[in-house]
Amino acid sequence: MVFSFSQRKALSIIPHITGALSVIGSLSILYDILKDRSRKLHRPYYRLLLGMSFFDVFASASLGMSTWPIPRGTEGVYGAIGTTQTCTAQGFFIQLMLVSPFYNLMLAWYYLLLGKNKPLSEEAIASKYEKYMHAFAMIPVLFAVMGLPLTLYNSADLWCWIAAYPPTCKNKDGTHGPDWPCERGENAWLFRWTFFYAPLWFIIATITVMMIMLTRLIRREERQVIEMQKQTRLRRPSFKREEEIRREQHLQNYIPQREQPVHLERSKQMFYQAVFYVGAFYITYVFATLNRLTQLIGGDNIFVFMIMTSTLTPMQGFLNFLVYRHGPCVA
Repeated sequence: MVFSFSQRKALSIIPHITGALSVIGSLSILYDILKDRSRKLHRPYYRLLLGMSFFDVFASASLGMSTWPIPRGTEGVYGAIGTTQTCTAQGFFIQLMLVSPFYNLMLAWYYLLLGKNKPLSEEAIASKYEKYMHAFAMIPVLFAVMGLPLTLYNSADLWCWIAAYPPTCKNKDGTHGPDWPCERGENAWLFRWTFFYAPLWFIIATITVMMIMLTRLIRREERQVIEMQKQTRLRRPSFKREEEIRREQHLQNYIPQREQPVHLERSKQMFYQAVFYVGAFYITYVFATLNRLTQLIGGDNIFVFMIMTSTLTPMQGFLNFLVYRHGPCVA
């Protein structure tokens, strides 16, 4: 689908705003953690968040540049004033955006370890699992580096990323046209799947399963504690005597005293914090995923999905900041 000039202009301008918000949000998280590093950096939660926010700064700044780094004169792109070198640099740092979903997965695992039937302490998580969490989150860095010698980073309309150049060297199904050999980004469609979409959708599915498991664990814990409270109260002589008096005084209208629910504040706060971080992750990538699916099915871009992708994809750092600062209070 060919977009109008006004549509292309909107797609170019919006990431400048949302990307800047995300950079500010990620830098604010980094500042808040580092200014109190003597206390916060002793906890794996803050160290995981520190790593995620560090890479968010670079990815959000690159996304916020929007079409500027795309080589000047690229057809159908508004605001392109860059060169092949600036395009390659932007594509590299945008590919690092995948580090954030990997850290989101590690945060979900961290919350699951804290909330399971036999929860681990933060010290146990730090000694047994944290080094593997950070190592796993660094896998996208390897993907980004591999894209450099493969010359994968070229104009992808919204910004520079994994794409073939010239765009006409490939057909809609990813195969190459016989008259237009690719100068750069050979088999870019395959590397998009290998280096980004396949890992991203795996993480989306895994985090969803983890959140379901965490929800069930929290509910089970609450039921167990309420039952324990009920049994304890029933065994108290004073409780039995109170019920007898109430029954004698209000025999006809007697209603057994209900047990007051137990509020597991720490567990619920942990659960809601996890849900909010995962929610920020979903919001960031849902329209990018829908846009990719429509491209696979119909072969064309839908403007609504494109505009939402250009708005939300650069914003994860800002959404993480909102959760970091206000998530526990809302919960």
